[in-house]
Amino acid sequence: MQISKLEVKNISYYARGSEETPCYNATVYINGKKAIEVSNEGHGGSDRQDTYPELHDFHPTKHILTLANEWCIKNYGTKTHKYISGGEEKSFDIEMDLEHVCQDALYDWLDRKVLKKDLNAKFLCQEDKELFAYKKPKHADEDEFKAVLRNRHPKAKCLNFMAFEDALKLFKEFA
Repeated sequence: MQISKLEVKNISYYARGSEETPCYNATVYINGKKAIEVSNEGHGGSDRQDTYPELHDFHPTKHILTLANEWCIKNYGTKTHKYISGGEEKSFDIEMDLEHVCQDALYDWLDRKVLKKDLNAKFLCQEDKELFAYKKPKHADEDEFKAVLRNRHPKAKCLNFMAFEDALKLFKEFA
């Protein structure tokens, strides 16, 4: 049997437990079935990856974790991370194995959670590579806010009035 779909679901994040790495748990589904429990205690180090016994015989010669890692690397490739060191921009590439795919899913989940909360409490806008916000009054009139925004910030885009995925893309880019 082969992997045709891998999803990370049931994410739980524990901010208080996160020190050097994020403290979280998640479930990896392979081809729609629970396959792997992933967790990290937040004290540094790699994720723990525990497989469900029902999938131990998923493949005749390879363990499900090996297959999942190979599938992730094949389907997600490498990701370049940039950083500044000594005033100079540097970068390195990481193969997107199961651990990195799970952590990307965690960070995406956290970004979505923050954005949803912010969009409910504020008018969140983007202009000139910056995000800014106006607190939403209790009974906010969106048309009135649009007029104020056009007057004060004619080039601004308001994330509240975009499709969520488009707003998320801007949020991740400028937050």
